[in-house]
Parts: sequence; structure tokens; C-alpha cells
Amino acid sequence: MTLKKFVTLMFAAALVMFVFACGKGHEAASKEDEGEDDEAPQAASAPATTSGAPAAAAAAVPVVADAATITGVVKLVGNAPKMPTIQMNADPYCSSQHPNGQNAQDEEVVVDAAGDLANVLVYIKNPPPGNYPMPSTPATLDQKGCRYYPHVQAVRVDQPLEIRNDDQTLHNVHAMPVVNSQFNEGQPIQGMVATKKFDKVEMTPFKVKCDVHGWMKSYMAVMPHPFYAVSQMNGTFTIPNLPPGTYTLVSWQEKYGPQEQQITVGPKETKQVSITYKAS
Repeated sequence: MTLKKFVTLMFAAALVMFVFACGKGHEAASKEDEGEDDEAPQAASAPATTSGAPAAAAAAVPVVADAATITGVVKLVGNAPKMPTIQMNADPYCSSQHPNGQNAQDEEVVVDAAGDLANVLVYIKNPPPGNYPMPSTPATLDQKGCRYYPHVQAVRVDQPLEIRNDDQTLHNVHAMPVVNSQFNEGQPIQGMVATKKFDKVEMTPFKVKCDVHGWMKSYMAVMPHPFYAVSQMNGTFTIPNLPPGTYTLVSWQEKYGPQEQQITVGPKETKQVSITYKAS
């Protein structure tokens, strides 16, 4: 075979293989196109999957829609201890804010004639799992009339706490948590505001005091969830938006300490709870 014939044959073979490959490529492309068409309905259903994801995330919505409410009254049984009038003569400004001892009673036990007990922290000890939004406003601790307001409260982990001095006298805020870091900060000028945060869960209330005015005290807990309340002057409390389930409900009172009880709430149920302390 001459070189010319060999080259011609090789060229012809290459041409055949090129045509064959192009045919296969066209066939594969056609099948791929057909595959895309076959997947089109699935692609159309993909939004259902995507929308299903938010629906699953919004699966909390049915839970919220079915959420229960715990409500009740805290009672003190027996003879309530008489709270002494705080003597504020050491600071003339403080004394001037409470002429004749008005509104200067110690708040260790605040109870009305019907036995309704105020300032009792009530909370869920074993909350349902979830990421709960932070309150949109900071918690506050006011120093007014040389007293702390509120006397008992709970804040959320990492929720800003604004501490204000509304008095024309020196205060210092000495927070004494066990789990979180303590702080002790002076506020010598009326209108001063300090912002603090607690970064750890501390459900058992701790004391906040003023080292300048020894009678000033407040109690605070740090919660990982929103399922808590403090009883009002008529002893009532309400914990809303609680998913159905079985929980440990804790109540804490400054003098009488903690109590626990098991409760079960069903969908959309409003559970009436009785909490009773015995005077001692």
C-alpha cells in the first residue's frame, strides 16, 4: 500500500468516527433535553418542597395556634407577717420621699386582706425546645424613692437590662448572682442609666442590693424562655402561648422559697393553677 492510499484510508476512518460521535452526541443531547422535560413536573413541584420547608418551620404555627395558657392565683394561708416600716433617716432625701413612712413598708411579704400574694415568680422549669425571640424592649430596674422597682422580675438571657437612677442621691447597684458575673456600679447622678446583660441561665432568683441604702433590695432571675410571670398585687399570674405538654411549674417567693408541681396542658387549654404558701 502506498503512502497516499494509507493517508486516504486514515482520513476516511476518522471522518466516519467523527460522524458517528456527532450522532451519539446529538442522541445524548436529545435524551438530556427529554430528561429535562421529564423533570419539569418535578421542578414544578419543587416549590411545593420549598414551600413545605417554611411550612415545616411554620409547623410552630399550629403549635402556637394550639398553645395553652396557665393562669392562677397565689395565696397565703394563715396570719400574714406584719411588714415593718423602713427607717430612711440616714439619707434625708430618701426620707423626704416617704413622709410619715408612707409607702415605705418592707416588701418581703406583700399580701392583701384576702390572702392574695404578690411578687411571686412563677415559671416553667423544663421548657419545650425552641428558639424563642428576644423581647423587643429592654428590661428595667428603677431606683425611685430609694426603692427598687420592680421588686421581683425575670429577664431573658442576653436581654438588655436598663438600670436607672431617678433619685437625687447616690445609689449603687450590687447584683449578686451565683451563676452569672456579679457587678457593683455606682450611680451618683439623677438620670443616670447603665445597661447590663446576663449571659447564663439562672432560674433561681438572686439578690440585687444597694450598699449605700441597706434596705434597698430586689430579686431577679435569668430565663432561657418566655414562659414565666410574676404575681400581681391581687395574686394573679398568667403564662400564655405554652405548647401542649407536661411541665414542672415552679413558684418562688422571697420569704417562703420555691415550690414545684407537675402540670399537663392540652391544645388551647386554659389551665387554672392553685399555688398556696403557708404563713410562718
